[in-house]
Amino acid sequence: MAKFKDEVANNTHSFFINKLPELLAFAGCHEDVLLSGRDFSEPKVSSSKKNVAETVIFRVDSARIYLEAVKDTLNSMDEIYRKIIQLCYLSNLRNFEVAERLGYCEKTINNYKTKALKLFAVRFIAMQLKNGIDSNHIFDLTKIKIQA
Repeated sequence: MAKFKDEVANNTHSFFINKLPELLAFAGCHEDVLLSGRDFSEPKVSSSKKNVAETVIFRVDSARIYLEAVKDTLNSMDEIYRKIIQLCYLSNLRNFEVAERLGYCEKTINNYKTKALKLFAVRFIAMQLKNGIDSNHIFDLTKIKIQA
């Protein structure tokens, strides 16, 4: 795992690497859906057992609400930060590839990436609340461990 000097950036990096693929899998989507205008409103679930189907539908619906918050958060960010997150985490490009595509040096991309991750973390909380996620169930990527 990439290690950032900033714990919020680390938390957000981990979210993109670990949790986002899980949410996409539950919702039956691919990363490109976050870049498109596709709506997450119609779950496609079929099952012969009602309680199993209800559980699956709940997971699909929950995942889609979180994904909508991710999408809204990305859309609320400045273009350079949004592009860096999209290229690094949704297109899985390495920092030097992102630098080549955007016309920056790799060190600048590294600095912008940390700032983009921190910005995403703060805005993501607001977007989750705006999209109706209960405050007890939000992903708070800004939490840091207090060192005693």
